Formats: sequence, C-alpha cells, structure tokens
Amino acid sequence: MATDSISEHSYIGAAAILEKKKKYIMPCLGHFYSDPRQIVRGSMQYLYDSEGREYLDCFAGVSVINCGHCNPEINAAVTEQVNTLQHVCNIYLTENFVNLAEQLARITPGALQKSFFCSTGTEANEGAALLAEIATGSSEFIALRNGLHGRTKLTMSLTGIAMWRTDPNPVGGISFAPNPYCYRCPMGKEYPACDLACANVVEDIIRTVTSGRPAAFIAETIQGNAGIVVPPPGYFKRIKEILAHFGTLFIADEVQTGFARTGRMFAIEHYDV
Repeated sequence: MATDSISEHSYIGAAAILEKKKKYIMPCLGHFYSDPRQIVRGSMQYLYDSEGREYLDCFAGVSVINCGHCNPEINAAVTEQVNTLQHVCNIYLTENFVNLAEQLARITPGALQKSFFCSTGTEANEGAALLAEIATGSSEFIALRNGLHGRTKLTMSLTGIAMWRTDPNPVGGISFAPNPYCYRCPMGKEYPACDLACANVVEDIIRTVTSGRPAAFIAETIQGNAGIVVPPPGYFKRIKEILAHFGTLFIADEVQTGFARTGRMFAIEHYDV
C-alpha cells in the first residue's frame, strides 16, 4: 500500500545503499531479498519504504519489536530519560537499573532473583554459559541441533545451524541433541507415542560423550531460526529432570520469546519448569 506521508523526503535509494554496503560493510552481513527495500520509517505494526509503500511487519526485527515501532508510550519514556541522564557507568549510583532488577525478580519464574544486564542476546548467552562454567567447574555443554545462540566464538559454537557456524575452529566440549520438532521429527517418531525420545536422548548423550557432568544444557524455548519450532508438552520438564540427576544447569534462551511474546512473560512458563 503506497502512502504520501514520506514522499517529500529525499532518500538515496536501495541501489545506493547496496553500493555503500558493498564498499564499507563486511560481506558476512547479508540480507534475504534479491531486491531489498529501503525502510525509512516505522509506526506500531507498520513499516514504510522510501517509495511510500506500507508493510505489515510480521518479522518485527527478529521478534524484538513486540510493542510496535515508535510506540508513543515508549518514545515518551525514552525521551524523558535521555533529556534527564544518559550514561554515568556503574561507578555512581542510579536508581533505574535496580528498580528494573527488582521488577524482573517479581516476574521471572522459579527462584531467580538476581540480574546481570547485557546489551545483546549473544552477550546474555555468553554470560550465562560463563556463569555455568564457574558454578559447576565444567566447560562441557549440550545444545540442540538447529538452535541459534549468537555470533561470538562460544555462542557460535553452541549454535546448531551450519550457515551460522562460520568459525573454522569452534569451541570443543559441545554435544548436540536432536531438536524437539514434532512436525518433522529428526528421530522419525510421533508424539505422544514417542515418550519424548528427543528429551530422553539427552541422558544418553551425558552418559556416553561427556565427562558425566556438563556445565549446562542450552536451548531456545521456541527455536526461531529453525522455523518457529515449538517443543511438545512435557519436553522441558523431562529435560530438567535429567539435568537435575547429573547436576547440570539449564539455560533457557528467551531472546526471541521472552517478555510476553507467547502470552506469558517467559515462554518457559508454558512448560511448568
């Protein structure tokens, strides 16, 4: 749908952007369209390109724009903050970050009470993995095939999608379990007759190809880049029981599913874990 709201503004256009991108941006940063549009504005659930076309944004910036583009309520809060105080680092005291941590403690499931704030999902997963190593003394991990956890060395090594594993020397000590994809089961079984075979195999992996106590099992609660793969009921509960037996921690990667995107504050709450 074309609109006239941005037609008066002059933009360099998609061709010029692609030329500059080729000259100045590392070639590993790609896009998924042969003729990509230049997006110039967003408003709630809609995006607008340089030619005035309106799009319903179902992609939402890889699921991060769950409150809409340029949401007036969010814009007002951001504007108030940047007009008051922008950055002082943690050498001084400010109240907003501890107030946010307090709110997170109220809504996170289980006994989780402390927060460590990060800038990206990659950084959060890297930090969680490091904490798991410190807590257990182990550097072994179990991840899922077709999972995506980040672009740093460790999180890329934890990723189970070949196109995102570009490190020629990945971190060792990582084992991969089949993902819980009932629609195209990698184990050739059907739920519920399978008795959660994809979860049960994690126990076999721990017993046979690890030292017996991996630091953590990491999984997206719903796999995003794998095609929105939703695990069957009971999957994570069975996984948690297996991990508890071996003293292995569970890292729920909620980068794409957290903060009410699935109807609850965290998607793991759907699995009674």
